[in-house]
Amino acid sequence: MTRLLSFIIAAFFSLAVFAAPDWVSDAKKACKSSELCAVGTGDTRSVAERNARVSLSKIFDTKISSKLATSLKSSGQDVEESVSEDINEATDTALAGVEIKKSFEDKTSFFSLAVVNKAKAASGFKKEIENIDGQMKAIAKEGESIEKVKLERLFVKREMLNKQYQFLTNQSIESPLSYEEIFAAKRNAGNDVVIHVYLDEDEPKTVEAALVRTISDMGFQATSGETRNKNSTHIITGEYVSDKQYLNVEGFEKYKFVLKIKAMKAATKVESGHLDFEVVETGRNYSQANDKAIPKFQEFIKTNIEKLNLR
Repeated sequence: MTRLLSFIIAAFFSLAVFAAPDWVSDAKKACKSSELCAVGTGDTRSVAERNARVSLSKIFDTKISSKLATSLKSSGQDVEESVSEDINEATDTALAGVEIKKSFEDKTSFFSLAVVNKAKAASGFKKEIENIDGQMKAIAKEGESIEKVKLERLFVKREMLNKQYQFLTNQSIESPLSYEEIFAAKRNAGNDVVIHVYLDEDEPKTVEAALVRTISDMGFQATSGETRNKNSTHIITGEYVSDKQYLNVEGFEKYKFVLKIKAMKAATKVESGHLDFEVVETGRNYSQANDKAIPKFQEFIKTNIEKLNLR
């Protein structure tokens, strides 16, 4: 009888030791009203802590408002997806004060509770928004035509961050510029710049065509071909080459694609800037790999066009 009782007591304490705390299944159980909390799991403590931080960042809505989405669609723009990486970086900055408050380990996994103070996070988002506002006002007031195309991207980024700030505070920070003002500035800037593109590329020149589409989508007038448009204010030339790489996978091919371009004013023919970018892609053939590479080149141009100094 004594042995049986001892066994039952030992079993009870063993279960008690491994019984998961409430917060493992519901982060709110350990979360104050002034905090945001999320739980992460993993095979190791460090993985659980990293996953907890990722889970916390996913709480925030990174979608733009339906009103702005409609405005962007009507103007033929698709900016939201292109700024998603910027938003993730800004969110990480704003959530720099995340702490791992609790940890738990059972026989198979680790669990971590990530916590951030709402006021501190809101302050981080506010700082990011104010920084964007400063950039927008400076560009709108004194920026060159080529710089005004960045206004729309900045505005969309600001919109997303403002939604996160509003989520934390139930308040919104008013923008110094409306989308209508930004679109007008961008449209006027596009009227002042005509960019002619010619790449040394094998036919059917899919990358040259993609580059022209990218420039047009940004609000500029763009033309292409070996013969320069006489009305062009700027010229972009360069080359697009590919190199087949070794890949020991049957049915697939691997290629390195390299784009090198330089820009100049049509009037002076003096180089104002250049961009180099390469990417490796795989596909069942060259065409499929190339189709994967082109969107990455387009995004690279969108985010780095200011380095061409088209002024």
